[in-house]
Amino acid sequence: MLKIYFSEWGTGKLQRLPYLGYHILLVVMIIAIIFAGIFAVGATENLMGGDLVETQKVLMDKFGIAAMIGIAALMIIAIFGQVNILGKRIRDMGLPVLWTILGIIAISLVLNVVFPPEEVTLSATAVKTADASATAIEATTTNMFVQIFDMIIFLCLVLIPSNTFRKKNHE
Repeated sequence: MLKIYFSEWGTGKLQRLPYLGYHILLVVMIIAIIFAGIFAVGATENLMGGDLVETQKVLMDKFGIAAMIGIAALMIIAIFGQVNILGKRIRDMGLPVLWTILGIIAISLVLNVVFPPEEVTLSATAVKTADASATAIEATTTNMFVQIFDMIIFLCLVLIPSNTFRKKNHE
């Protein structure tokens, strides 16, 4: 499995169904790591007496830099693995890898500039007290056009057969 994600980056190929499987596996592993981190903070908070703010301060003081470096390293590893299987799938389709990936990035950047992400503010009651205090949660969401473009790229990678764009020698 590590060979698929981290080796043969210049020569490897990956057909449709294996690409889909490895893509889903990578997403599931990333989600599992995120949930493990959330669980670890929650368990630590429970062990320290139930004060979440105090627990976050203690964890940030003791593990702040190391946690940020670890998260950054995991993100770089995940991005490298995803780009590697993306390149293998593009190569299997018969397209030039570098120019195709650069084109996807360029179109995605243009769509993000033309249709910028929107900030969404949700109001939710955090704690019911005598004065009914509420908290506001701000989140940034991507635009529908960017999501549609990403979905089209993913569907093309999954649905276009191998060697579709490879030049055939007619003798």
